[in-house]
Amino acid sequence: MLTNNNLIEVVSLGTPCTTMEINAIKDFLTKNHLRANIFLEDNTTIKNKNNHEFTTINPKYRFQQFQNAWGNSHSKIIWCSRGGYGSAEILEFLTSMPKPKIPKIFIGFSDIASISIFLNQQFQIPTICAPMLVQCAMDMVSPHSIQTILDVISGKKNKFDYELINLKNHNFNEINGEIVGGCVSVIAGNFATKNQINWHQKILFLEDEGEDGERLDRYFQQISTIIKESHRKPLAIILGNFMQGNNHGSPKSDNIKIAIDKFIEKTIDIPVFQEKSLCLGHSVDMMPIAIGLKAIITNNKLEQSIANIFS
Repeated sequence: MLTNNNLIEVVSLGTPCTTMEINAIKDFLTKNHLRANIFLEDNTTIKNKNNHEFTTINPKYRFQQFQNAWGNSHSKIIWCSRGGYGSAEILEFLTSMPKPKIPKIFIGFSDIASISIFLNQQFQIPTICAPMLVQCAMDMVSPHSIQTILDVISGKKNKFDYELINLKNHNFNEINGEIVGGCVSVIAGNFATKNQINWHQKILFLEDEGEDGERLDRYFQQISTIIKESHRKPLAIILGNFMQGNNHGSPKSDNIKIAIDKFIEKTIDIPVFQEKSLCLGHSVDMMPIAIGLKAIITNNKLEQSIANIFS
């Protein structure tokens, strides 16, 4: 992937990083023989951490940082500093941005799902759902998780495979399709907009954190209703991790299971799988998955190659 180019475009599209966190990110990249390029660093960084996750950075600056990252011919990787909240605010600016001519790997998840959906659907650019820089720099994910995404951007790892649990014992030979999706609450926030996700005849991946069973049930109800009313349905649904808590409150595992069981009942003729190790999505052991690239489900295993991610 990087070959002789070790420049990483660091973008902050949602909740801003503090100066301390940005310095930690720079140190992390330097330690791993990478270099940070942060366009408009002073305009997209805050001195002290807020007591909320609302972004306090003008969306125009965040968009300019994003646009500059795609236009830089000296880099191949765009890596989000963090997710948090607020990345959807730059969507209105993205509509005026021409499709990037320089192929790059874009890494981000959680609130970044809004941007990922846009890149996938409007520009046909795949993205990598993987730990973000502040997580790596602040040891918020496991060493194995960090090493895996570093292996991805260095080109040492170009294939993903994960064991799945067939939650409906659905009979199938092979399911082959593009993976779409991400954080379910963010996906729901884009319903009825131009950025609504298109999951028809694709493999829909869903995950989230800090959501209790009742709120998950509301999102799942939206999804099942849209599928039923629009007659546009996924080839399959893969559930990632929903159990990881955050400072908004620990989810009740029993209620989450109830929500998932209800969702399975409502998606009558769609195969539903659970990733076995709960490493996809918000997890301290998070592993990467490519959104916007094809994958194969066979023998209750998900296999995906990212060898052609630049094509």
